[in-house]
Amino acid sequence: MTMDLHTSLIKLQRILSQTWGNQVQDKQQEVLSASEFEYLHYVHVAESAHVHEDPIDDTDVGHDSSSHMSAIAAEMQVQKSSASLMVNKLEKRGLIERVTCQFDARAQHILFTDKGRELYLSTEARVYLSLAASFKNKLDADEYQQLEGLLSKACSKLD
Repeated sequence: MTMDLHTSLIKLQRILSQTWGNQVQDKQQEVLSASEFEYLHYVHVAESAHVHEDPIDDTDVGHDSSSHMSAIAAEMQVQKSSASLMVNKLEKRGLIERVTCQFDARAQHILFTDKGRELYLSTEARVYLSLAASFKNKLDADEYQQLEGLLSKACSKLD
């Protein structure tokens, strides 16, 4: 029986919610909310882009402004004040740090701490990489490639 798209989306949301909920069951491990994860994802994207620039040291983030608060707010499509509240929360948890931009003293780079990077990567593995692996196991190679391509196209057009 084939489901229509909106029913499939509802079911996918339930699967994602259950996957997020399952990570909370391990009380020994610190967890992220979906919103916290999404903010950290943009820090990760900015950091990954910057790695290829061969910085002199960890505080020399060059002319790249992708890790500035305003860039994160723009990527998240939220007001800078909302992004600032989340960044404050993540900073208090020791997951990120702010470093003054050497090229614009008014701006700050939002960077991972070691703890933040580790929690982001482990959450990504437990939630998204495990779901992707489940899809890959349930679909043949062509179906998986189609799913990947269609989701990518739909998300880029909706964003």
